[in-house]
Amino acid sequence: MRSKIILIFCILIIAATKGFAASPVDSIARLKGCEDSMKALQYMRLNAWTDGEREDANAKFLALMNEALLLPGAFDYPFDSLKTIGKVTSPDNQFRIITWDVPKLSGKDSYYGFIQCYNEKKSKYDLFVLKENTAAIPNIQTATYTPDKWMGMLYYKIIQQKDSKTYTLLAWQGYSKQITRKIIDVLSFNNLGVPSFGKVIFTKLPSTYKGSPKRMVFEYSAQAFMSLRYDEAKNMILFDHLGPIEDGLQGQHQYYGPGFQVDGLKYGNGTWDYVANVEARNPDHKDDKLFNDPQHPTYQPNNKAIYTPH
Repeated sequence: MRSKIILIFCILIIAATKGFAASPVDSIARLKGCEDSMKALQYMRLNAWTDGEREDANAKFLALMNEALLLPGAFDYPFDSLKTIGKVTSPDNQFRIITWDVPKLSGKDSYYGFIQCYNEKKSKYDLFVLKENTAAIPNIQTATYTPDKWMGMLYYKIIQQKDSKTYTLLAWQGYSKQITRKIIDVLSFNNLGVPSFGKVIFTKLPSTYKGSPKRMVFEYSAQAFMSLRYDEAKNMILFDHLGPIEDGLQGQHQYYGPGFQVDGLKYGNGTWDYVANVEARNPDHKDDKLFNDPQHPTYQPNNKAIYTPH
């Protein structure tokens, strides 16, 4: 009996000093609690009257997100009620990026985020805090940087090719009241599983890109909209060709916007190759709702003129 009491006492001591692993049910409950608290902070983070109030709400939001992402099962937790953050997972399910912004009254947003990635050597998930430090990046097109010196942005697409462990990211950045940016960034991991941004995988770029850029940055008027998307069927990144509204405004990107031309990047042999004047439409398919089948008895040719880049 005495030995049993001693054994129970030892177990209690270990539990008190190291703690038991949270059960799946407890972990989900704690994740839900963090999510509910962050949901309550969303409005103030975006809409408070002063920058100070927004930053205070964001500091609490950031701490809660950090706490949540360290919990067991956090990688698969969707945070569905947090509609104001970006959540993208890599196609191979090895990592996900969570990012969000805090709009400043000056029009220049600040950015925050995390990378959760699976470390095969440790058989667990690592968590990296993304700390915006754009001022310390000398050239945004040619720099390589790590999570603690990050060029803040909101990621909305991760592209992975089968022959590469390098990931291509599509992102948006509200640079100022006058200029918006779309960015094609590159993410890779070293042998220790530490992420870094930027890599020379772009070739045959337009003359506006000097040297060997490690990412592509598009700047245009904050009043305009630029499309930047990945077309899986074509295995291409497609984007609007930007230009000034008048010839005399070359280089003044607050006056840039999309024209009728669509350009792209085509992947092959480990690099993205620039292609101008892309036919961006996908071929007609019988499963399309408005498919006009030439073999159907009621077929009528559509002679309406359609713009095609040439």
